[in-house]
Amino acid sequence: MSDEDQLIGDFRLAMRRVASTVNVISLTVDGRPMGVTATAVSSLSMDPPSLLVCINRAASVHASMSDMEAFRVNILHRDQEEIASMFADRKMEKLRFVDGWELGADEPPRLLDAQASVLCRRIDCHQFGTHSIFIGVIEDVRVRDDVSPLLYWNGVYGGISEGL
Repeated sequence: MSDEDQLIGDFRLAMRRVASTVNVISLTVDGRPMGVTATAVSSLSMDPPSLLVCINRAASVHASMSDMEAFRVNILHRDQEEIASMFADRKMEKLRFVDGWELGADEPPRLLDAQASVLCRRIDCHQFGTHSIFIGVIEDVRVRDDVSPLLYWNGVYGGISEGL
């Protein structure tokens, strides 16, 4: 194993120890809803309110994200592990938007019972390595009252108890 391979393997192990919220990034392309599961989402600024979203360039939505004016970050609730798996598996593409989504021709799909749903106007994109970093300014936020986000760490989904 080369030093580079060892470094990549060690880095992968280190990142598996970072718990991340699980999100579905959604967009509408020519009236068709699209989405992908992502954990690389982070607040960027409060002035202006903004997020950054990192998408692998091999992802099916990547090319469309580069051309879209808007995308939505649907932050998943602890009880939505099945949705996370569905949007991570290309074979389940036809089932993704069948139930529980607000669909419109002009706005990205909104998961109705998401932990939170954040509509972003895409203002910038940067490529780095295998991913692109999309920056979005917040245009609308919807939140669910109970707080229990779906988390991903060490290769598995999980959650935390409220109050921890």
